[in-house]
Amino acid sequence: MKNKFIIKQLQLSSVVPLTLADRRLFNYLLLHAFDQLSSQKKFIIDFDQLQGVYGNDLPSLEHLKKSIRRLTHTIIELEVKPKKWMMTSLLGQTELIEDENQIFYSFSSLCCQLFTDPVTLEKCLIQAHFIHKYSSLLYDILASAHYAHQLSYVIDLSDLRDRLQLSLEKFRNFGDFNRFVLMPAIDEINSYASFAIKFHTIRKGMKVLQIVFNITNKRTIPLSQAKSVIPPKRQQLFIEDPETERSYAYLLNAKTNERRKYFNLARKKAAKNHQTIPEELFDCPDEWFQWVKNHILKTAPS
Repeated sequence: MKNKFIIKQLQLSSVVPLTLADRRLFNYLLLHAFDQLSSQKKFIIDFDQLQGVYGNDLPSLEHLKKSIRRLTHTIIELEVKPKKWMMTSLLGQTELIEDENQIFYSFSSLCCQLFTDPVTLEKCLIQAHFIHKYSSLLYDILASAHYAHQLSYVIDLSDLRDRLQLSLEKFRNFGDFNRFVLMPAIDEINSYASFAIKFHTIRKGMKVLQIVFNITNKRTIPLSQAKSVIPPKRQQLFIEDPETERSYAYLLNAKTNERRKYFNLARKKAAKNHQTIPEELFDCPDEWFQWVKNHILKTAPS
């Protein structure tokens, strides 16, 4: 199935931000259904196939219900050529059958169409991670250049501001623009996208006229293997201590900005022990949980 339209802009929006556990559940469901997206409308998955989504244990019904609510309330909104506006939910109709320990779920026909294209699939998965206001807009600009195989992308600062929907009064000083717009967006893009970016400026005197983005590929996504953009299931922790398990589950279900605080703390503690935790591991708490588990037990709500 191929897209019958050209996407001009795609964004995800949700009243309640998705947690890491929500995104892991979505990835499990999508990965389970991926090979049949073009031939099936409904899918079934057993609860025991979801072990590791919320921690080491099988997910509880309440956890699943909360995640499904947030996923079905997450909207994919896109503008396409020829002029058309379209909208659908990230996850379609879903049923939990407790007696059979199964989930019946579906994706809209539009989602099935979008997910078969690796570029739009990555956009759908990537943008669910973004919490900073300008990350999605900057991603759209640079993803278009990346998938056109451009190694660099030059844009006038005034044009970039317009495309990031900034008013003339906002962040007029380039230092503020860099600190509050560019760097937070670039950090998120570099953490999650299939490409990484750096930039430098072209100036006339002290005035910044243009920005040059240098784009490097992090992983290859063949058109025939769109599924490769779906993050794999995370390594499961085998924890016998219930309290430690509770703190790990808390981390998975924490809002992104809350998890960011613990991640930064883990990096500081690791650095004191001459170890490095790269930014790319932000969404892999299995890799850095050991540094903050005691702190979570002391500070996280029960």
